[in-house]
Amino acid sequence: MHEGYIGLSTAEVEKSKSQYGDNRLSEGKKKSFWRQFFDNLFDPIIKILLFALGAEILLTLGKVNWVETGGILLAVLIATTVSTASEYGSEKAFLHMQQENKKSAVRVIRNGALSEIPIGELVVGDLVLLSAGEKIPADGTLEKGTLSVDQSALNGESRDVEKRPDGTEKSFELSNSSKVFRGSLVTNGEGIVRIERVGMTTYYGGIAKDVQEETRQSPLKLRLGQLASQISKIGYVLAAFVAFTYLFNAFIAKNGYRSADILASLCDASYVIQTLIHALTLMITVIVVAVPEGLPMMITVVLCANVKKMANDGVLVKKMVGIETAGSMNLLFTDKTGTLTAGILTIDRFVTADGSIASMSELKKTGDLFHFLLLSAFANTDAVVSGKSLLGGNGTDKAITGFFVSEAPPPFEILKKTKFTSENKYSSVTLRDGYVFVKGAPEVLLPKIRRVFKKDGSITAANTDLLRSSYAGFAGKGDRVVAIAMKEPRGDFLILLAFAVLKDKLRPDAKETVKTLHRAGVQIVMVTGDGKETAQAIATECGIFHHGSDELVLDRSELVKMKDGEIQAILPRLRVVSRALPADKRRLIRLSQENGAVVGMTGDGINDAPSLKLADVGFAMGNGEDIAKDAADAVLLDNSISAIKNTVLYGRTIFKSIRKFITFQLIMNFAACGVSLVGQWIGIPSPITIVQMLWVNMIMDTLGGLAFAGEPPLSYYLNEKPKKREEGILTSDMLLHIVLTGFFTLGLCVCFLTVPKVRSWYGKSEDDVIFLTGFYALFIFSGLTNCLCCRCERLRLFADIRKNKPFVFILVCIFAVQILMIYFGGSLFRTTPLSAKELGRTVLLSLSVIPFDFVRRLFVSLRRKKA
Repeated sequence: MHEGYIGLSTAEVEKSKSQYGDNRLSEGKKKSFWRQFFDNLFDPIIKILLFALGAEILLTLGKVNWVETGGILLAVLIATTVSTASEYGSEKAFLHMQQENKKSAVRVIRNGALSEIPIGELVVGDLVLLSAGEKIPADGTLEKGTLSVDQSALNGESRDVEKRPDGTEKSFELSNSSKVFRGSLVTNGEGIVRIERVGMTTYYGGIAKDVQEETRQSPLKLRLGQLASQISKIGYVLAAFVAFTYLFNAFIAKNGYRSADILASLCDASYVIQTLIHALTLMITVIVVAVPEGLPMMITVVLCANVKKMANDGVLVKKMVGIETAGSMNLLFTDKTGTLTAGILTIDRFVTADGSIASMSELKKTGDLFHFLLLSAFANTDAVVSGKSLLGGNGTDKAITGFFVSEAPPPFEILKKTKFTSENKYSSVTLRDGYVFVKGAPEVLLPKIRRVFKKDGSITAANTDLLRSSYAGFAGKGDRVVAIAMKEPRGDFLILLAFAVLKDKLRPDAKETVKTLHRAGVQIVMVTGDGKETAQAIATECGIFHHGSDELVLDRSELVKMKDGEIQAILPRLRVVSRALPADKRRLIRLSQENGAVVGMTGDGINDAPSLKLADVGFAMGNGEDIAKDAADAVLLDNSISAIKNTVLYGRTIFKSIRKFITFQLIMNFAACGVSLVGQWIGIPSPITIVQMLWVNMIMDTLGGLAFAGEPPLSYYLNEKPKKREEGILTSDMLLHIVLTGFFTLGLCVCFLTVPKVRSWYGKSEDDVIFLTGFYALFIFSGLTNCLCCRCERLRLFADIRKNKPFVFILVCIFAVQILMIYFGGSLFRTTPLSAKELGRTVLLSLSVIPFDFVRRLFVSLRRKKA
């Protein structure tokens, strides 16, 4: 085909490259590891901690408690490092997935010879040779040959477009018959294209620019900001109260409420400055203790753990925060082809004059009808059989020939072949023995048909009206119908063999997944390039649309006439948008977000990339375009909508795990603050030492985070409604849990420290080390019971605990390490061995949290039932 073409010379290539550039797409600047690390330091919780730690170092003027400060700083650094490494690793894994495309080569004519070069080295003026199965590498004009091109990745339209040379067309429009565009797929034919636009100047490149726009903040980031504000306010109030109490004791109570002594203290500048600095240090310490500093690391760990689980379920997560966002999603705009359906046309049935045939075994009983359909399938097609697979051909060819691929093709010799075009709407083939086989649009072939085959293989006169009615019935259901006919040797009319009813069948799990998502409170809107009848039929079949309801099916022509406010008003009832273009998808997402929805979007084409980027959570198909995958939050490796259901479940599991961890942390922080404050009033300045508090922080932060990170996704989470975007992390039930259990734990600790009977349970020792060892054990063990109580929302404390084996393992390890500390900690941990009776009483006291929490659960359960 390329004979007579010379193409660009080496010098012309360099000149074109300097003038127009090459075909490489400019990628958005990727953040380095350290830039990502620095950005993650601005997490709302971490900012509070860094500010408090910095202030403490400045105020203490060299007398910093480096053990406590270092422990918290270490937690911050670990959390930030793990978060950065995970995000950076996810990006690297995704980039690795794209490398194959960058390695692809293209056939180009240069210096009078045909050679292969990397796609990125193409320049304006190059002549590219294209054939079936190849992707068009850049925008250009077809100079020779005829191509059938699939442009669905660019415009969403599923039908192939025929391209022919036409010297009159100058502008680049997708509808132009001679212009081809980067990202399209050649499905049939062969041709030579002169490249006229490369790189970011192509239609594809223009979409790539749109993808680089910034999107709004994720619900999780928004909620964490709100939580940081709430906790900081609580911390400030507690800190002010502690400082006031300290100053009251330092200036008033210490001086026996005597005015003269109080005034003397106030006149002592050195004493006043030292006291104020100590009060400020106490305030900062309370703020640091009040803030759940382990939260950033816990969130990172729980996201990483679920990313790995999702990979096993066929979902590659590109942006970790997108998983949690999926749990809050309440509106999903989904494509039809490949997501709800299999994405492959197949024969549903053959329809003859007197019935339908759905299986090969039935068809083989029809005698001559089977023979002629078999001959037509192998002769009148552009699909080539290779073993048990097919190469080339359009979707219709592959469906019909594919139905017979397991059968041995009969012998035949082709004399003449007419290819399908959008003008004639049929293809035909003439064989050497005189038979002619034709397949195409029924409305074109029916006027030429005089006789028809019946199911038994006999032939009868055609009833055209009945045939039109049969065809219209299938077309009205959204099925694609192809008429297959033949002409006998020396015949002058067509004999209808059968109507082939083709379907892009629903995925086996589509119906159940749609039902589950509806139960989970997710509204599903199918946005497709197909016609209204086809779209409505598929939506009805999979349960998205229900006849007889107030649900709406709109065509694009109706949508574009509506104002933004009108669309927002009908959005809750919208179920299908047909003949949709990329701009319609972006408009729907924008208006839905303005309505307060958390929006999900599926897509696979180049045209879908901006919408995937704009949505709160974008799902790209595994077989989709790289630019779509780059814009999305997650890639569905098997293209199935059931993977979205799993992503919603994992998202809700993550959010629940975060809430459980925060509840546990705030309960223990509340108790720790209370114990430190009460200790000063009852004459025990340090009920828990600094080194002991470091172990407490490790339990609450690191180990507690790891324990809750392994929480399993439970199916009943999908029975709940999605959380609103503006809904905070702390709920009234959580606050009730924190306050009640926090006060009970604090009360338990105070009773232990103050009740003489409790003190008498422990042997006497120097500095009360046995008694304080018992208290230290009580605080740790009550932390373990609180951790256990925070894990499950149900009345049954141990429900589903076997599904989180790391949780049990971590709790057992903490208990074992605590026992070792008691018996071998010595002066470092201020512990001494307890007798079996002393240890048993301590454990029993800590277990009292469980019955108390059961009463709380029962109260909450009864209150919910009444509501």
